[in-house]
Amino acid sequence: MQTVISTKELKSYYVLDVFGREKVVKAVDDINIDVYENEIYGIAGESGCGKSTLLKAIFGIIDPPLRLIAGKVLYFHNEQVYDLYSLNSDSRRSLRWKFISYVPQGSMNVLNPVVKIKETFKDFLDSHLKGKTKNEYYEMAKEHLTNLGLPPKILEAYPHQLSGGMRQRVTIALATLLNPKIIIADEPTTALDVVTQRGVIQLLRDIQSTLMNTIVLVTHDMGVQATMSTRIAVMYAGKIIEEAPTTKLFQDPKHPYTRYLIHSLPKFGDKSKRSSAPGSPPSLAALPPGCAFHPRCPYALEKCKSEIPALRSYEPDHKTACWLMEER
Repeated sequence: MQTVISTKELKSYYVLDVFGREKVVKAVDDINIDVYENEIYGIAGESGCGKSTLLKAIFGIIDPPLRLIAGKVLYFHNEQVYDLYSLNSDSRRSLRWKFISYVPQGSMNVLNPVVKIKETFKDFLDSHLKGKTKNEYYEMAKEHLTNLGLPPKILEAYPHQLSGGMRQRVTIALATLLNPKIIIADEPTTALDVVTQRGVIQLLRDIQSTLMNTIVLVTHDMGVQATMSTRIAVMYAGKIIEEAPTTKLFQDPKHPYTRYLIHSLPKFGDKSKRSSAPGSPPSLAALPPGCAFHPRCPYALEKCKSEIPALRSYEPDHKTACWLMEER
């Protein structure tokens, strides 16, 4: 399998000034992942665990108070390896534009509410392609929407005239307009009803199947992850605590936190009470010693309270960061 993105000991913290005292929020803390071509790589976990910050670090959006503390993000493209943060801002932006696209949370973060959709498409194309007329840009946008099964007439609409689901589809269409090699999608189904979610998910799957590209998908919804992802990495308190192919992860989760996430999902015909992880996630600015999950874990060992477990392969293609696996 060909790697397209690789992170090496990636650390990205929010460094805040709180009443004259520095406060450090360890949102991404020592992350090592490899994302392969032609796969949907899911990143799951509760809100506040660092998922969106990890996407920003991978995409190269590091703005104050977020800082890159350590580590590397490597892009693999046309048999070349690019160290993202060794490049200046202009070179970094140019590299991203060549083969990677970002779908942020919420369509209104992308679509200008006071201009028609067609103007947003024109501005996007004009920033990436030169030497074409306005009408040529519009024709490219119409053709792309038609290929995705979306009505071209929406180009004449303002964002507020479209439903939330249609705005999200337009955002995805905009992100895939130039056939990117990688799509980074941050909670693309948030705040949508289940029927609309299905349409958005199907659109993303169709695009990935057609382009045979890579999608890095962040969502806390394990049902969406089960439907969409090829492999899943589970995050907790800024770290990856488990990674496995989707089927293997759902059939045999190793980490207690992952088991809670999966077992909390409703199942057809099962009317028993669903349980979730006890307690609340820790503050990323004041993490407990040892394994960050140990205060919530009913199986915690003494070692869990003082030593941080490494993410290791205990089975082929299945990594876990848990001292319980050592005991087994």
